[in-house]
Amino acid sequence: MPLVARRREPPSCVTVEEVVGLTAIFEKHVNVCVWERPEDTVLASWLREVCATRDFSSVREAEVGEAELGGLLLPLPEGPGLERFREEVAGLVELYADLFGAERVGLRLNVLEAPMCPRFHVDKVGVRLLCTYVGAGTDYVDEAEVRRARLGVPLATGEEDGAVRPGAGLWRMPAFSVGLLKGEAWPGNEGRGVVHRSPPGHERRMLLSIDLL
Repeated sequence: MPLVARRREPPSCVTVEEVVGLTAIFEKHVNVCVWERPEDTVLASWLREVCATRDFSSVREAEVGEAELGGLLLPLPEGPGLERFREEVAGLVELYADLFGAERVGLRLNVLEAPMCPRFHVDKVGVRLLCTYVGAGTDYVDEAEVRRARLGVPLATGEEDGAVRPGAGLWRMPAFSVGLLKGEAWPGNEGRGVVHRSPPGHERRMLLSIDLL
């Protein structure tokens, strides 16, 4: 009996080197598109100091183009670093708005010292922008490596998460990379939201997320 090779789907995880490449997220088979941009070393140094000395979770809504970003950055100290970061976040809001036609966005900026979402899961959102400024970035997996029937299944002590096939390669967003992650609410994507998690460990992290409202 002849063997039939399993058809390989196009990869659902895409990495690009230029901002224009983020338009790949509109391809039906693409669930994650990550722009691996260079780190702003000056900003990174200031944010590491902030992350080491302050704990906060800032959640705001803002109109696109709003100078104060809905007060998102109020927990951060005044100074040149803050102005540089304000320009950075405003630029990402504008980028997100240009891609998805947003007029109003939900913003979240957290300093974390434990995984916020330690298990592999999907989000019931359209498409979310993530950028980790300090610490390890978000882990995610290609669609071909996912076992969706195992998502959310309770685990025994020490049991491995069965939502990802054994031996599957994990992707991790580098610091300052800009990731677009499709969720279950993206048109036509129900049952295919990207499977991802917070990185394991207790390293302090600073994470920005942007959502369409």
